[in-house]
Amino acid sequence: MPEIRGVFFDLYGTLLCYGNMEAAGESWFCAIGCELIASSHAFDEETLIRLCEEFLIQPEPPVQDDGLTVYERRIRELVGELGLELEVETLRRISAASVAAWHAHTPLDPEAKSVLGALQGRYKLALISNFDHPPHVHRLLDELALRPFFDAVVVSGDVGVKKPDPAIFVPALEQTGLAADEALFVGDSPEDDVAGARAAGLRPVLIRRSLGANGWTEDGVRVVAGLGEVVGLVD
Repeated sequence: MPEIRGVFFDLYGTLLCYGNMEAAGESWFCAIGCELIASSHAFDEETLIRLCEEFLIQPEPPVQDDGLTVYERRIRELVGELGLELEVETLRRISAASVAAWHAHTPLDPEAKSVLGALQGRYKLALISNFDHPPHVHRLLDELALRPFFDAVVVSGDVGVKKPDPAIFVPALEQTGLAADEALFVGDSPEDDVAGARAAGLRPVLIRRSLGANGWTEDGVRVVAGLGEVVGLVD
């Protein structure tokens, strides 16, 4: 088996930890309502609650040449169901505020920077994230001072494909100059991260903090209980 020359990471649930996600959902909903009120748009609160509950189960809006992210298009459809037609500037403000309110409940893993620092220089590092609002991810990388660690950053909303589709791994491999079997991919989702990495030919590592797991799954996937253990896998 080829030597490991790269370590690629998922973002949410991996480098960032999920906190109280019920509170995150409430913060997200409140941010949308507050932004609508601040922009002097009247709406029915019960309808907004229902639309927010159904938000992520709705089909993804079709791709359009409108300069909006997938998430901004989702917000546009949501407010459209409220009978509102908002200017692009207002849509973007609501989108940014609501994502930021949700994100406030997903802190950076305390080990993230030390792990990335221990790997940087010795291995090619990449971030591969499923996220419908790329401006948030790019801003976050700068705010948390994470961007300098990575040789490649791939966000699904930028490239138009999501894990588990193996195509999302291609830009990271091309930018790092690695073959697929030379890279680990660390993620928290068996369905998206493990399945996607396997389909692309990378070696998957599954992080399971809540279970304190360490070892192997029945189908041969390496499992770790925390980011710090990733360094031991390649040293």
